[in-house]
Amino acid sequence: MEQERDLAGQIAWAREDEGEITGGRFQGVLLEGADLWELELREVTLTGCRLVNCDCTKLSLYRCRLENCSFEGCSFAKSFWLDTRLEGCKGEGCDFRGSRVKGSVWREGRFRYANFAQSRWERSRLEGCDLREAVLSEAQFHRAELDKVDLTGAELFRAQLGGLDLSQCTLDQIVLSQSCAELKGATIAPHQAPVVARILGINVLE
Repeated sequence: MEQERDLAGQIAWAREDEGEITGGRFQGVLLEGADLWELELREVTLTGCRLVNCDCTKLSLYRCRLENCSFEGCSFAKSFWLDTRLEGCKGEGCDFRGSRVKGSVWREGRFRYANFAQSRWERSRLEGCDLREAVLSEAQFHRAELDKVDLTGAELFRAQLGGLDLSQCTLDQIVLSQSCAELKGATIAPHQAPVVARILGINVLE
């Protein structure tokens, strides 16, 4: 409870001051309806924390670490993540539209139904994440890595996937443009080729 008050107090103080929280470790904190709009978190560690219906629009995280945290009904639209690590976090159905992730690692996260439209990933790694039925339309990936990411049913319309190695990812029922141009320059495994063929309307004999 003390940590919850402390973090909430720092958020309130930051809102009145320079909009920045630097340092600190917080564990098991519950924040409901908190206003983190345009705040900056620097070298903050959150472990087992739960954010419910929080406005994290344009939130910036620098060299932070989030472990086993849960985001429910939160907006991270146009947020910025630099050298930040997420381990085992859950943000199903959350809004990450227009967010920018740079030099970061998201590992073993659950982001089913989340909206990452027009997001930008630079020198970042997604590993073992659940992005089933997530929206990644017009997302851009530059020198990024996707390893064992479940993209089943994900919307990838007009996403820039060139240069990505998707051979260890699950691509079943992904949504692409009719020409599958999104996959131009990407690497897939032989067993994934029938998925693309079906999108192109080619009948594949089993």
